[in-house]
Amino acid sequence: MASLSPSPSPTTAPRPADERAERRRRHETIGEVAAGVARELQNPLYGISSAAQLLRFRVRDDPVVERNVGRILREVERMNRLVTELLDFGRPTPPRLTPGDPDAVWDTVLENERGRLESKSLLVQRTRAEPPASCRIDAELLAQAFRHVLVNAIDAAPDASDLALASSVTPDGSWHCTLRNAGPPLAGEAQERAFEIFYTTKAGGTGLGLALCQRVIDGHGGSITLENAQPDGVAATIDLPHG
Repeated sequence: MASLSPSPSPTTAPRPADERAERRRRHETIGEVAAGVARELQNPLYGISSAAQLLRFRVRDDPVVERNVGRILREVERMNRLVTELLDFGRPTPPRLTPGDPDAVWDTVLENERGRLESKSLLVQRTRAEPPASCRIDAELLAQAFRHVLVNAIDAAPDASDLALASSVTPDGSWHCTLRNAGPPLAGEAQERAFEIFYTTKAGGTGLGLALCQRVIDGHGGSITLENAQPDGVAATIDLPHG
């Protein structure tokens, strides 16, 4: 007689909301540790900076001392930026959502980062959603997220190349946006781990920017992905629900 043992039940793919909740729990745990480390670093960094500035004042005519003091202060500033990002990650601000147009947020970010774009002679080819989208957003937090995405695209873009920023409204009213550069493609590991906290392929990078970005987008009920584009470059795609 044939066996009547039950067939295995199909595996159910996790829902986006479940994935966001799991990421939130994981980020909260890591964030508590990160914020504690950052607080412990603040006082020593202040002491190092004060001592270096005093040394610069006392020994003003020695170029060797000046050069090395400058190096110390630059590294302290870099560590202070890391401390700030760790504290931001460990103490996330809940989004205060009000109706708004995400493309208007991009307007602000592009204007604020004009100097960075011009330093590499980059031109942004812009296509806006028409008619404008209406989403529930926290413009300040969203600007932080967009800035991280833009800075990553700029850093990886060849000089004197174009960035393509295109947004549209989908049939259900959601906002869909893609930012693409002409830089080198992501390796397999980099693509899989791009939003993992502390993962970075950039010299001097903190590995916090895209993780913070994903947290903000999650808080808006949206999604963000990073993929290799065709025929070249890397594309960051952000989707936000209608609201």
